[in-house]
Amino acid sequence: MRRAIAVPELTGRAFTTEDARAAGLTYKQLRSSAYRRLFHDVYVVATEPDSVELRAAAIRLVLPDDAVVGLTAGAWLHGADVRDRRRPEIEVIAQRGDQIRRAGTKATSALLAPDDVTEVLGVPVTTPTRTAFDLARRPDLIEAVVGIDAMLNRGGADLDELIAYAASHRKWRYVRTVDTALTHAEPLSESPMETRQRMRFVLAGLPRPRAQVPVEGLDGVPFAYIDNGYEEFRVGADYDGEDHGARWRYDLERQERVRDDGWWHRRYTSLHIRSGWRQMVSQVGGALVAAGWCP
Repeated sequence: MRRAIAVPELTGRAFTTEDARAAGLTYKQLRSSAYRRLFHDVYVVATEPDSVELRAAAIRLVLPDDAVVGLTAGAWLHGADVRDRRRPEIEVIAQRGDQIRRAGTKATSALLAPDDVTEVLGVPVTTPTRTAFDLARRPDLIEAVVGIDAMLNRGGADLDELIAYAASHRKWRYVRTVDTALTHAEPLSESPMETRQRMRFVLAGLPRPRAQVPVEGLDGVPFAYIDNGYEEFRVGADYDGEDHGARWRYDLERQERVRDDGWWHRRYTSLHIRSGWRQMVSQVGGALVAAGWCP
């Protein structure tokens, strides 16, 4: 089977379906492994590395006039990717009362103060604090915490500033969701799935684990960090993403060293954390009880 080859004039930049047609590509070719879709109607060559510059250039192709990038798209532009791949539109915000309709975007209307907006490479976007606040107002508590954690860890938001912002917007809708989500905030959480894993434990009644727990060797130097761990009981759970498939030997050796150090340790995938979370919670809860935890 021949490998799909990208058209040279489309390399090094984001482009639309119209650009692809002008370069002579068919829809079938565009959907091949040679190209990667960033969001609705915007693509790049598959080998193009991700960067803030690429994200900004891609958004500029579909951003309507007078719109501000926000919510998950704003987080993405700030460096925290919490987008729902099932919803490929770019989320934008219009000043309250304005109407925005454009293919490839999902528009909402909200009040934006001048201090709520900044620029990233020429693209207007809600500030890290406002972005985290908006993500924290989502009705799903787990996803609200995912947004906060991501913005604190990678998106440039500050926890104290976010708390102060929420305190100064008490009359806004869903601000109580923000209050609850803030009690679960964890700046050390390094991925959305790590946050979802932690929240599955907490909402099921298990104690809150600590993020990025170091496991030290005989020399006192950490040789591993457990995504969600209980140091007192030496029980730990990790999340393994798609990138772990290429380094399974390293992960296996690391896990054996952690177990040799006296830890009960398991690695879970997105399937365990989403549909199979009950089994995951049961296993970790059982390990905690066996180690002396009293529910």
